[in-house]
Amino acid sequence: MGKQIVLKHGDREYTLEFNRKVVERMERNGFEIDTDKPYTMVTTLFRGAFQMHHRGVDNDKIQEIWDAQNKKEDLLAALVQMYMEPITSLMGDAEGEDENPTWKLI
Repeated sequence: MGKQIVLKHGDREYTLEFNRKVVERMERNGFEIDTDKPYTMVTTLFRGAFQMHHRGVDNDKIQEIWDAQNKKEDLLAALVQMYMEPITSLMGDAEGEDENPTWKLI
């Protein structure tokens, strides 16, 4: 399991997390983690973090939760780090593998 953010809003707790399936879905829907469109990137990333555990929460509620947060720059940094974890794990080598590849280019 990757890292999670647990945040409280009102009397409810939300667990934010990404996995490969969520990241893939977000990218299929056009999400790019870049700063060319910072508003879109921030709001879409925050909404995406709800998909694993709170898929039924509507966008207006998610925006309300975002608006209520403090230290948003730190929260954004944590979300980016969490988003990158499934990508990093996809590209990682199998544990216990030596340096010889299991494939060859011919």
